[in-house]
Amino acid sequence: MFTLKEFQLGSRTIRLELPEESHAKALFKIVENDREELKKWMPWAKTTKHLRDEVNFMKYAREQMINHHLFMLTILCNDEPVGMIDLHEIDPIDRHAQVGYWLSSQYQGLGIMTASLKQLISVGFGQLNLHKIVVMADSVNEKSKAIPERLGFIHEATLKDEVYMNGDFKDLDVYAKFADKKMHQS
Repeated sequence: MFTLKEFQLGSRTIRLELPEESHAKALFKIVENDREELKKWMPWAKTTKHLRDEVNFMKYAREQMINHHLFMLTILCNDEPVGMIDLHEIDPIDRHAQVGYWLSSQYQGLGIMTASLKQLISVGFGQLNLHKIVVMADSVNEKSKAIPERLGFIHEATLKDEVYMNGDFKDLDVYAKFADKKMHQS
């Protein structure tokens, strides 16, 4: 297992690790337990019906990471997988990427995702040399929107009827954070 970041959040030890098949069982159990809530926001929650689906996703994620299209991390709390966070749609020419994240309902409201996104931003602007990081959240998903807001992302736009999900068109709020210009000057 490769730990990218480890930090303390109160009495909890949070680790951000590259996804491994050993994480699949715990993550699939969370999907099973939280499926109804996850389905509201994440299309994959409907199709992740078996442990093998989660294992296959882990394999897919590693392949996409090798090709530099995705940078995904499993979030562990006290050694237990509790969610995932990623950079996707990575564009090395225009130097931007989008963020995706989800967290077990049992661990929401503890600051874990906000702290994890803060760490991911550091990697994105530092090691990946990104200029802009974007979070897109369903306009009615207040919990998801609060995370980039807490970290100083600016609200750039609301994309009307941007995605079709659960039989309806959904608006997406777009939040962006930009790298410190000094960081990228040579």
